Amino acid sequence: MRLANKALVAALAMLILCAAVSAQTLRNENDPRNQSPSVGTGGPEGGPTGLFTIYDGSTIRKGEFTFSIAYSNYDRDPGDVDISDIPLSFNVGLNDHIELWFKTNGYRGAKVNSPSNLSGFYLPNISLLCGTATANGLCSGPAIVLSPSGPNVGTMAGNAVFRPINNQPFVNFPFSGGSAGDFQQGPGGLGTLFGFPGFNALLGPPTVSAGSGTFGSADNFPGIGSVVGGILPGVVLSTVQLPCTALTGNCRPPGQPDPLNPITVPVVFTISPSYLPDAPFLGREYGESSFTNFVAGAKIRFTGPNNPLGVAVIPFYRWYPDRADSVEGFRQMQRGAGPGGDIGDFGLVGVIDARLSRSVNVSANFGYILNSNPKGTFPSGEFVILDRPDELIAGIGFDFPVNRHIQPVLELRSTQYVGSRTPNAFENSPVEVLAGVKIYPRRWWGFGAAWRYHINQQDKSAFEGEDFNTQINQLSGVNVPGRGIVIVPGTTRPATAGSFPSGFRVSDDANGFIGQFWIGHRNDRAPAILPNQPPTVTLSTSSATITLPCPEGTMSSSCTPSANQQVQLSANATDPDGDTLLYTYTVTGGRITGDGPNTTWDLSGVTPGTYTASVEVDDGCGCVAFSSTTVTVGSCEGCIPPCPTISISCPTDTIQAGSPATVSVNLSGGGNFNVTYNWTVSAGTISSGQGTSSITVDTTGQAGQNITATVEIGGLPPECDRTRSCSFSVAGNPPECRKFDSYGDIRFNDEKARLDPFAVALQNEPGSTGYIIAYGTCAGDGPCTHTSCIVAQKRAERAKDYLVNTRGIDASRIVIIDGGCRAEVTVDLFLCPAGATAPTADASQAVDPCPECKKPRPRRRGRRGEE
Repeated sequence: MRLANKALVAALAMLILCAAVSAQTLRNENDPRNQSPSVGTGGPEGGPTGLFTIYDGSTIRKGEFTFSIAYSNYDRDPGDVDISDIPLSFNVGLNDHIELWFKTNGYRGAKVNSPSNLSGFYLPNISLLCGTATANGLCSGPAIVLSPSGPNVGTMAGNAVFRPINNQPFVNFPFSGGSAGDFQQGPGGLGTLFGFPGFNALLGPPTVSAGSGTFGSADNFPGIGSVVGGILPGVVLSTVQLPCTALTGNCRPPGQPDPLNPITVPVVFTISPSYLPDAPFLGREYGESSFTNFVAGAKIRFTGPNNPLGVAVIPFYRWYPDRADSVEGFRQMQRGAGPGGDIGDFGLVGVIDARLSRSVNVSANFGYILNSNPKGTFPSGEFVILDRPDELIAGIGFDFPVNRHIQPVLELRSTQYVGSRTPNAFENSPVEVLAGVKIYPRRWWGFGAAWRYHINQQDKSAFEGEDFNTQINQLSGVNVPGRGIVIVPGTTRPATAGSFPSGFRVSDDANGFIGQFWIGHRNDRAPAILPNQPPTVTLSTSSATITLPCPEGTMSSSCTPSANQQVQLSANATDPDGDTLLYTYTVTGGRITGDGPNTTWDLSGVTPGTYTASVEVDDGCGCVAFSSTTVTVGSCEGCIPPCPTISISCPTDTIQAGSPATVSVNLSGGGNFNVTYNWTVSAGTISSGQGTSSITVDTTGQAGQNITATVEIGGLPPECDRTRSCSFSVAGNPPECRKFDSYGDIRFNDEKARLDPFAVALQNEPGSTGYIIAYGTCAGDGPCTHTSCIVAQKRAERAKDYLVNTRGIDASRIVIIDGGCRAEVTVDLFLCPAGATAPTADASQAVDPCPECKKPRPRRRGRRGEE
């Protein structure tokens, strides 16, 4: 089947995992105790390392693994069921603390010695041996069921009703819609007598009960299951036949005779079903099945592998291949394959074991298994067919490894059924004792055998207590309103405490046994007395380099020195024997502060170079380990003298225009640099000192100005500042124009001689402007015949043309002003510095009106012979 294949794949995957790991902690050579898987069955699951049904607190080591096959026979109640299981398991060690395991039940055989005590034998597809009740000796057993559905059910509806023997026709799973029989209402029965010939009872369909679900209550199954829920009916242990009048006092219509046929009624019965929690639907006197469940889990040990006290937990998950989702699946469950939990079960077991002595080990278990409910697939949907109990398992076991080959075992364990569940009329929580021996021809294979006894099996002595009888009822009254035997609440009473119930078949064989074989792989044991092993050590440092700062009096912008000249040394040392270690340090420079695994190495004052620190670790038993590390000490590169401090000073008092001003710069501190000085001023001129630390500024014509002097110092490193500036103020009025020259009506060559100095002055004062104010003797375009008849504009333009085109003065620096008319020709030259107010014409000698210039008369040509 498909789940069996998945189980095989899981087992192979664990085997591959085993092949990929290797040994870890070795076991002591003198330890006689060997390990093998537990068998389980009857409550606990097999697979983890342990005894037979008790887990111990040890785990197999990394790289170890085991295959196990066993045969386990045990008895369970109710039903005096003899069960034989063949569990197959595999476990593998991941490390000293974790072991993984897998288990499947490869075969199960279930022999039911008391089928009438189990509700599974009362389902519509099962027959019981009824002796002479039928021709072939087979019949459907009497039962207490929830009233069936169908027309004319009447007052039966919703009640617990008695289903007589052989009343239920054969109906295959899932039952719904099949006939539920006539409940003694057919021809000749009470139905005919009381006028209900149309009675027709049907099975189902199921109905959902409050709180049903995977871990909730079971649903209701009319005509099939009990009134407490689930698909299993209550059982009838004994019946009696009574006439109708004995039941009702008056059971005939007026004018009709008494009925000829007596009515069968239950005497001892259960309202609740009776079932085995491990195989609740068992309905074959001998049923066989295979791969009934699969379990995967782990054992996790919390204490060390050599600690005599073992503490561990075992979580696991259990799932079932056979479920009530098909006819075949439910048939397997009726053969005893299992409960068919819908999503599987979840278990957690705590383990404590202790090594009391070399040859005595005790193990205690306590765990809880949360079981999911089985669900069946019906024409109207999926329904919960039983509310399974949870399991509380506990046990204690002793094993006695007398030597490496023989290990006697003694166990006492129990399984208690707890939690909300479908009531079980004959519930039995088994308590068992086991005694056996495990034999190890080699550490990696062996076999074992054990005898097991069910202490509290349901024999006659079990009825001496009152608890057993709380689910068994005796009829004290019934209701027969023409619709069968209805069990009315309050009309039944518990069976007498301590009495044996009529019709109950007791168990008569409480014995069982276990046989097991295992084979696998075990790592070699550690020597009995290990030789002293040397420690190991690794020395490390917090920093591999130390950078020294620049020498005093120097600096570097590209180097960051170390904050200090100390590093931390860490010696990571271990000793396999756990010996106390002694640390000794040596260094080739500097000094060590402190001792132990963590110290400080002070390298203050050492010169640049590479230094070594070494540690010697002594375990006190003659074994020594060494390790070393190095630190490189270096100096900063690019160290240079520090930059000088530059200060510049300008006059603090206001300088009078035309007075010299002294500006100087001073370099203090820093290194010895060959520096140069380059000065510039915003106004005025540098009259002396260019290239030195002090200059003189000529302030002529700078009245009212602020003059800024800037020096750039050459020869300093790029990291240093190299410029400084300061400013001072020049007092006085704003600059004024000065009259440079004045001349009259002279020849042009003489005029050029007067204009040449004017051009030189303009060139020497680049910011100045030249003004030409010309005064003429007439107004008009001239010229006239008289030499004094001159137009001012013409005379000024002649002078400007000479200055611009001959002497190269920028035309924008020459301004012409027409001075007007005077008696004599006059030309005034003015030189105006920047910011000075332009000169104006002098009108004090003006001639007004100015005469018009006359054009010259044309010359006559002389007559021939005239002079």
